[in-house]
Amino acid sequence: MEKREDHDTGNVEFLFTRDECRKVKGILAALAAVFVVGMGAAAYSVYSMTSLRAENELYRNQLRMAEKKMEDLSQKVDSVEKIGQEVENMVNGQGRASGGVGGGTTVPDKAAEEKPSAIETPGDLLAEIVKLNEIVDRELRHIISLRSDLMTRDHVARAIYQAYDADAPSMWPVTGEISSPFGWRESPGGIGSAYHEGVDIATDYDTPVHVTADGVVTKTGWVDGYGYLVEVRHANGVVTRYGHNSAIVVYEGQQVHQGDTVALAGSTGNSTGPHAHYEVRVNGTALDPMLFLK
Repeated sequence: MEKREDHDTGNVEFLFTRDECRKVKGILAALAAVFVVGMGAAAYSVYSMTSLRAENELYRNQLRMAEKKMEDLSQKVDSVEKIGQEVENMVNGQGRASGGVGGGTTVPDKAAEEKPSAIETPGDLLAEIVKLNEIVDRELRHIISLRSDLMTRDHVARAIYQAYDADAPSMWPVTGEISSPFGWRESPGGIGSAYHEGVDIATDYDTPVHVTADGVVTKTGWVDGYGYLVEVRHANGVVTRYGHNSAIVVYEGQQVHQGDTVALAGSTGNSTGPHAHYEVRVNGTALDPMLFLK
């Protein structure tokens, strides 16, 4: 850098060489870069804080929604428990006794295992609650439908019994205690639940099984699930079935009268011990045989 001074005017000038100008420009560029980086870091910091606040607010909103869902779920669980107890009282009014059970199931087992997902964030919690809510809704619809169906069947059975008292199947096929009632129950294999379309009456092997009303034998022989089965058609669209027999003593087309022996009790088919499986169907619909017994 060169210094020039005008003695007449007193002005002083500084002259830079080309190399010195390049150095000054480099320093200015470096300072500008530092300034830009500093401003960028500051802007990113502000953005990060804003994003974090937004994320925290999202979590808080999700937690509030989760709490509301939990309240709704709790109310639905209470409803399911109350209705479930009512249905249980309707279906399982009879006590259980020792003896074999099995057969007569046309509704498949339902042994669904719902495994909860890993919950790491409020969003996971909310998703799990929504899933549980859907499960409860499904079960609630099922229980309400079952209750309505049972109530309808009760009315139908009583109406038929009152209208055709003389021809109704009104006696026990064997003497014994109910080992498995009509309706939903645990499967004989111990996995899941199934719909039992008759009653199982505990008894000894080869106990005579009596037809419960006058009628015509329409089916004899082996039927999957039932083992050795006898089916009898009665008046007014009523059909009775006698399953898990050790032997059958009637033939198809035979006329039988109330009290006649049609089979000997056993444990054939889907069974866990000796008993008599007894069904009453009206126009193809299985009804609780206990409704017909005096």
